[in-house]
Amino acid sequence: MSVLKYVVKDVFVGKVKHVIEIVNHASETVTDGELIVPLIKNATARHYAVLRNITAVGGTFEKITFLHDGYENMYACLKRVEIQPDCIFRVELDYSMLSVSVSYQVNSSLIGKYNEASEVYKWYTQPEELIESDDQTIINIAQNLTEGESSYYDKALRIYNFVTAYLNYQIQDEERGALWALENHAGDCSEYSYLFAALCRAAGIPARVQAGFAFHYIGEAIQDGHMWAEFYLENYGWIPVDATWRLFAAMDFLHLSSIQSTPEIIPYANFVFNSTMATQLEENQYVQLTSLSPSNFTDSYFAEQLTKSVQKLKRAESTFFTGKIFGVNIFFPSEMHEIAQMILTAKISIQDAIDAWELNTKIAVSSVICAFENADEALNTAWLLTAETFAVYISIPAVLLLVSLFFLRRFHPKPSRADGISHIAESSKH
Repeated sequence: MSVLKYVVKDVFVGKVKHVIEIVNHASETVTDGELIVPLIKNATARHYAVLRNITAVGGTFEKITFLHDGYENMYACLKRVEIQPDCIFRVELDYSMLSVSVSYQVNSSLIGKYNEASEVYKWYTQPEELIESDDQTIINIAQNLTEGESSYYDKALRIYNFVTAYLNYQIQDEERGALWALENHAGDCSEYSYLFAALCRAAGIPARVQAGFAFHYIGEAIQDGHMWAEFYLENYGWIPVDATWRLFAAMDFLHLSSIQSTPEIIPYANFVFNSTMATQLEENQYVQLTSLSPSNFTDSYFAEQLTKSVQKLKRAESTFFTGKIFGVNIFFPSEMHEIAQMILTAKISIQDAIDAWELNTKIAVSSVICAFENADEALNTAWLLTAETFAVYISIPAVLLLVSLFFLRRFHPKPSRADGISHIAESSKH
């Protein structure tokens, strides 16, 4: 059986519409435009995005190409864009989305030792622009924060607590970086993420930033992007951290990543439009997240089964804990242990299904079916044991009443016939 790395709290199936507008205020036609857009795609299996369509109106372009860089980032590139004067070039990217909320369950004793020769360790512990992990001040703070702590997870937690307490949230008009945030006690989501990543790297913990979009609720349309961070643990992979949203080792389904780490093709941005006439152009965007029936997702069967399994598991856990409150484990300890194992198996199977879906749908479907079966059996067994426990509780007063009546009859016998005659005789004398 696999190790339980994270628990899936919720499943969301929806669609994302990313609209970009380039307005030409000049009196001349833009003829050399190039639009580059990072595509929503998460390598850590917390969400899967399927790009359904890219459309463009209000201008022309030569072709769409897809670019990749060395950090798992993928971009759509529209080349030789032409925009007439006073026209709006409008590009729309449409995705279908399967996203989950997760909470990591890290056992420090199961964290492996870092392989310092691995690409992950070498890439994500070295300094880079905006993540100045080689600065001596950052090194000293990282050492002080993690001194005496052997667990990499707990070291990262100490760093997270420092960042959230030390920085004051202030929106910046440009990317400032970790060192600036440290010196000025301030920053927005970018600086929070850069500082967390820099301190982790200085402490020997691989860390990176994530850029994309974060929604507060389903149906919201936003104009700005968002940034958060991740740190790496052997045997667990990348662990999410959003210091501005106060999320540590947890992530909701409303965070959608398009940049996994240092973008090699463009700066950190939701899109870039290159043109010699850039000063006379106006750039706008909005991104909206809406819900979608699981039956309308690309792999509808998997989405439906995953949704049902998570819902069934929630009911099983609720019934299991209700049973514990009412003392089911007192009367049925071995059966309750079996239910706990079923629930654990269901959680791991859901995790395995999500991790496998993009690589092997057959394994993913098999795992999610296993999860549903275990959750269903756990739910039914928990209900049965709870009902039997209530039957025991109901029977206890009846048994006590019968016992009480027995002892009353035994120690308080009825008056004898002779006693009755004597009582009558005494009465007649009077």
